[in-house]
Amino acid sequence: MIYVEGKKVVVLGAQRSGLAVARLLKSRGSEVVLSENNPDLETPELVNQLNEWGIEYEFGVHSEQLFDANFAVISPGIPTRAKIADQLRWNNVPVVSEIEAAFWFADTPTIAITGSNGKTTTTELTADILKKAGLDAVACGNNGFPFSEAIHQSLDSDRHPIYVVEVSSFQLENIQLFSPHTAVLLNLTPDHLDRYRSFEDYVQAKMNIFNHQSRERAAVLNIDDPNIVKYSTVKSRIIPVTMKKNPERVCSFEGGYFNFKIRNVEYQIEESKIPLPGIHNKYNIMSAFSAAASFLESSAGVTESLTTFCGVPHRLQFVDKKNGISFYNDSKSTNVDSVVVALKSFEKPVHLILGGRDKGIPFTPLNEQLEKITNIYTIGEAAEIIEFELETDTIIHCKTMVKAVQKAYENAKEGDIILLSPGCSSFDQYDNFEKRGEHFIEIVKKLK
Repeated sequence: MIYVEGKKVVVLGAQRSGLAVARLLKSRGSEVVLSENNPDLETPELVNQLNEWGIEYEFGVHSEQLFDANFAVISPGIPTRAKIADQLRWNNVPVVSEIEAAFWFADTPTIAITGSNGKTTTTELTADILKKAGLDAVACGNNGFPFSEAIHQSLDSDRHPIYVVEVSSFQLENIQLFSPHTAVLLNLTPDHLDRYRSFEDYVQAKMNIFNHQSRERAAVLNIDDPNIVKYSTVKSRIIPVTMKKNPERVCSFEGGYFNFKIRNVEYQIEESKIPLPGIHNKYNIMSAFSAAASFLESSAGVTESLTTFCGVPHRLQFVDKKNGISFYNDSKSTNVDSVVVALKSFEKPVHLILGGRDKGIPFTPLNEQLEKITNIYTIGEAAEIIEFELETDTIIHCKTMVKAVQKAYENAKEGDIILLSPGCSSFDQYDNFEKRGEHFIEIVKKLK
């Protein structure tokens, strides 16, 4: 644990992660100043909450008082080279990430999970396996429940769970001691190129997850991913995830079964009894089990979890069926590769709702999937880029979600799929991908 009592701490950003780490540090005796550049976030409700917690705050400005701090915590939504972050460093104020500060107070093992796609599903599934096995575990981090909040609640109630933390590249940018018991890397495809100068810079941020692991700790790596093989440099013990024969793997999908080992005893589950669909979820399942395996004593929790876990909201979530047309919410799809994965999960014709805020990633890989798509309905700021890069005349410019859903429903036939898989961030029209997915669900429910 890092000693923070009496230290003056700046927290940059008043969204979920910033508020959570500000509250945690205040509860540990720090003098906390929350600094938020956006004046619109200063609501009476938030001000009352900050006053209740005893946290100083400023909105619409980053004042000079921040430069007297002992250290600063930067929220993941703020770029690491933002002007205020650089100014703090120039004034010899160390800048760390929210997960770094939270980790200082974790007195039990941490499993950290990252990758371009599948993070939330794998995080929730790993925690579910552990809980079904009778262990105290909590899924937190980038899934919407900040690591700092999970730590705060555990300290407050004298709980000592295993923390299963979803971590993004943004959260991994400013770590110093963060060293999970088990680090999981699911896959690497281009993402967030609106924030990073290159794919290599993005990859380097991801690789920070392994930087402080000792040889005794574990790294779960999908070695079927060529980018992981190319870029990974780890010194901890590697647990491979692969569809190929490998003596070091602890689980596999073969012969219609999920095969796994616990304490050198072998078990099987019939694939037909596992509800998560698609090849991508097979990799998620293998990664989740590989991360949890060292904590398990028997197969009971694994079998119960894998035969009942149906996925997470906003990730290929079945919404409704109207007139034989099925609606799926994949709002968590915020890059092009995740759209490709979603399309490969369906055999029937797909009406695809695509768009949002462009992240600098080419949409051209979707040209190879056009045979699966009946029509594309574009929304948001990226619509014109999508329409330019895709080689098809089946694009319908809709701008809004309401119009896109209505047009798709008008054009779809019985047996078709209407899929929201935007491949973009939500911030042009929505606060987050959850709000976007909820709006889609609301529109679908109102269709006649």
